[in-house]
Amino acid sequence: MEVHRHLGAGMPCGVYRDCLAQELRMKEILFRRDVSVPYLYKGMRVEPGVAIEFLVEEMLLVSVVSADAGDGPSMERLRSLLRLTGYEVGLLVNFNVAHLREGVRRIIVAAEPPALHYRQDPGKAVPTAPV
Repeated sequence: MEVHRHLGAGMPCGVYRDCLAQELRMKEILFRRDVSVPYLYKGMRVEPGVAIEFLVEEMLLVSVVSADAGDGPSMERLRSLLRLTGYEVGLLVNFNVAHLREGVRRIIVAAEPPALHYRQDPGKAVPTAPV
């Protein structure tokens, strides 16, 4: 929300991605950007894999768009990426909206909502992948 508050709508998608990465760094949230994730096709591992824009805390895929039209195709792409890579939760963030709450969509492709586990750091809790 901080990125949208500072930039507003209508910027190129790359600007939002760069600023989101900067915001995650400032908040000390662990993430990797432009990750290549291998997947299985007919039982065979395919490399270099599919590109993931943001992988947050090794468990959340984040896809950033700046689209005027509906986000149906982007939602389907993210849903397919989740199924293909084995991750369960994804966020699609469309920054080209008046209020960002209208532009954030969560997708879960698991039988049950995933449980978040926390490791304790001095003064704050940081989500980690289940052990």
